[in-house]
Amino acid sequence: MKRNKLVVIETILIVIIAIEMILLVFSLYPISKSMGRYVLKINDNNRLEIENLLKTSKYYDNTKNIKDLEKIEFFLDFNDYQFTLYYSNEEKELYDDNLFNLMEYIKTRGNSKVTKYIGIDILIVFSIIIINLKRKEISEKIDKENEVKSKK
Repeated sequence: MKRNKLVVIETILIVIIAIEMILLVFSLYPISKSMGRYVLKINDNNRLEIENLLKTSKYYDNTKNIKDLEKIEFFLDFNDYQFTLYYSNEEKELYDDNLFNLMEYIKTRGNSKVTKYIGIDILIVFSIIIINLKRKEISEKIDKENEVKSKK
C-alpha cells in the first residue's frame, strides 16, 4: 500500500515537472514579444516632464488631455522610435525619431516586461530542480520497497 502511494506521488511530480517545462517553452513567446519594450507609468511626479518632452514632437496630438495619460511605452520599430500613449479611454501611437530625450527618459525610469518574465522563468527552473530532487527521493523509497517485497 505504501509503495502505491509513493508511485502516485512520483507520477504527480513528473506531471508537474512536465507542465513547468511546457511553461518554460511557451514563455519564450512573451519574452520575444516584449523584448526591447519599455513601459513608464505616468504619475503626478513625471507628468509635466513627459508633457514637455512630447511637445517637442511635431507629430504629437495636443488635443488630448495629458492628465488622461496613464502610461507610455517605447519600442524601437525597424529603426523608428515608436511610442504608444495609453490614455484612459484609448491608445495612440506616435512615430518620431526626434524624441531621443523621451526615449532615454523612458529607458532609465521605466521598466521592461522581459525582466518580469525572466524572473518567473528562473523561479520555474528552481522549482523544477527542487521537485526533481524530491522525485528522486521518492523513487529511492520505491526501490527500497521493491527490494523488501522481492526478499519476501
